[in-house]
Amino acid sequence: MTGYGAATKSSPNYKVTVEFKSLNSKYLEFGLKLPKVYVKYENKLRSQLTKQLKRGKIILLLNVELLNAEKRGLNINRFLVKSYVRELKALKEEEDIAGEIDLAFLLTLPEIIPTEQDQEDAEEWSLIEAAAKEACNNLIKSRMEEGKALDADLQLRHQHISETLDKIEKLAPERMHRLRERLETALNDIRNKIADLDNNRFEQELIFYLEKFDINEEIVRLRQHLNYFDELRKAPESNGKKLQFLSQEMGREINTIGSKANDAKIQRLVVKMKDELEKIKEQVLNIV
Repeated sequence: MTGYGAATKSSPNYKVTVEFKSLNSKYLEFGLKLPKVYVKYENKLRSQLTKQLKRGKIILLLNVELLNAEKRGLNINRFLVKSYVRELKALKEEEDIAGEIDLAFLLTLPEIIPTEQDQEDAEEWSLIEAAAKEACNNLIKSRMEEGKALDADLQLRHQHISETLDKIEKLAPERMHRLRERLETALNDIRNKIADLDNNRFEQELIFYLEKFDINEEIVRLRQHLNYFDELRKAPESNGKKLQFLSQEMGREINTIGSKANDAKIQRLVVKMKDELEKIKEQVLNIV
């Protein structure tokens, strides 16, 4: 389910801003965009988010602003600088390379200025944790607002399918009557051409053939699925996966009605139901 949430927490030393963006996903996935120095907090953040969220692709943006420069002093690795200088001077002489060794360049070399990224700061983490929790709560509120609109849309699609099914149910007896008449006309022609036709066997085959085109069972099952779908939609607990499964079952019944209908009016109504069901399937992916 899509959504957005953000929060900012501050202290005399730090200002922390956390933003969450949520995209549709069947599972709970994380895309934590953390600066390298804050990767040390990744596992803690994942654990915290797993407790608050159940589903969705969650993108986290973290920004930490240092307000007190003395909190994180500059600690140049002088021994390593000297080693780099020695090696670079030797290389210059051996290869006869022109130019001077620049201090600005030296400061960009690996590990010259340690980031202390493996050492956690209790104050820093406390702010990150609090900001992440508040931002996640704001994300959940955003999702709930979207959920209200989603629920209204699902209710409308459900109503359209139910009303269309009512129309099919009314057309079904008339369709069977027309089908029976066509069959009897065709079979009477056969009866006239075949003198020794077994009438009992003939009637049995006719009944079997008509039963193959009967859609009453599919109508009843689809009606039951629609009723259960409405129950799950209104339930207080999360039923996203159940609704997904149920929408697939509804699709099977609609497809069977369409394949057995052998009637232009009913097939047009089946197309309408399929269109509404596809919209339901898209929306159900947003439900936790």
